[in-house]
Amino acid sequence: MPSFKEFIALEDETLKLLHDHLSQRKTFAHVSGLIKQRWGAKFKPTGTFQFLMYWDVPYTDMECRLILGADIWKQEDGASISNASYCIFVIEGTNEPMKILRKFHFDYITERGDRREPHPRFHLQYCGGLPPAAETLGITDALMKPLEPDVDGPRIFFNPMTLGLLMNMAFYEFPCDDTEVIRKSGEWQNLVRENEKQVLVPFYKRCAELAGNKKFVFFEKVYVWPKAYTS
Repeated sequence: MPSFKEFIALEDETLKLLHDHLSQRKTFAHVSGLIKQRWGAKFKPTGTFQFLMYWDVPYTDMECRLILGADIWKQEDGASISNASYCIFVIEGTNEPMKILRKFHFDYITERGDRREPHPRFHLQYCGGLPPAAETLGITDALMKPLEPDVDGPRIFFNPMTLGLLMNMAFYEFPCDDTEVIRKSGEWQNLVRENEKQVLVPFYKRCAELAGNKKFVFFEKVYVWPKAYTS
């Protein structure tokens, strides 16, 4: 993975491009405002990147609200990533009462110091916990309860995620006229290619190096084990 500084630069470049595009589109003006708030916020002493956005789209004959977010923390050394988590919610309707239809998150973890079960270093998980900023958009623990958020498994081995890659996936899965203009633009496609180059290329290269090794099974290397299991 890139260093913490390089990774945040990649995320901010995504936000800058989104701001430049979305500020010109009335239905997405609020996203530009959220991005401005993000730029105005300083990193906490521990060093974090937190961002949450939403927009409304027609989907399966109903109006839905998408919520996408990222939370990234750095190691104590200040140079590398400790954890990174990306989420996507699908909300039925755009007004109260709010109903969460789907919630997924994509995690990157570097160590397991507790006594919980092993995790794939990069994984996809259905539901999971709430991101720190969720309550600012009206998402509460009570709304999450029907999805059984306390059921943690399974965590499914997945490729690394970035804000640009997550947004690009959402553009494909939940297209509308405005996002199609963005997705097909040369600027956006160049940005996605840069995300792929910095994150996906080294990931898949490493997977290819590990898979089929006679000394171990591939999944032994993709899981992060609690210290209680390895000490």
